[in-house]
Amino acid sequence: MLAKKPTVKKQTDVLLLEDIKGIGRKGEVVQVKPAYAQNFIVSKGIGAIATPAILKDIEKQKAEAAAAEIAAKQQAQELAAKLQSVFREGAIIKKRVGPSGDIFGKVTSAHVANIIKERVGSEVNRKKIKVPDIKGAGSATATLTLHKEVAISLKIVVVAET
Repeated sequence: MLAKKPTVKKQTDVLLLEDIKGIGRKGEVVQVKPAYAQNFIVSKGIGAIATPAILKDIEKQKAEAAAAEIAAKQQAQELAAKLQSVFREGAIIKKRVGPSGDIFGKVTSAHVANIIKERVGSEVNRKKIKVPDIKGAGSATATLTLHKEVAISLKIVVVAET
């Protein structure tokens, strides 16, 4: 009896233009069977056959994204240094204070973002600022996440409004 020939599984590289459950995410190059690639992915417009030109473009886009990420991190570090120098003594927030020393309202991330915009001139997304609950006049420390790798602590001083 003759031995069985080993079957060679052919796979085609496909660049996904949309997420496909169980296959991959948008922008990935995945290997699928040629019939699946041609009949489903390419025909529905959710992917394209990965040619050498497309693969070269993907590498170029990845390099540009990496360069943009490095630039964003550098910009965040410069802003962090600027904030540390401007707010060395802390960000002073004036609030109305009751007779027991408690403040009216809360100190929010929007207050801190406005002070940063006024004093530094740079806009920081208020969602990136974590302010602890401040009940009365005094000081606390807020955390600013300027980039996923750059975070600083900013002293907040709440004083009575006169």
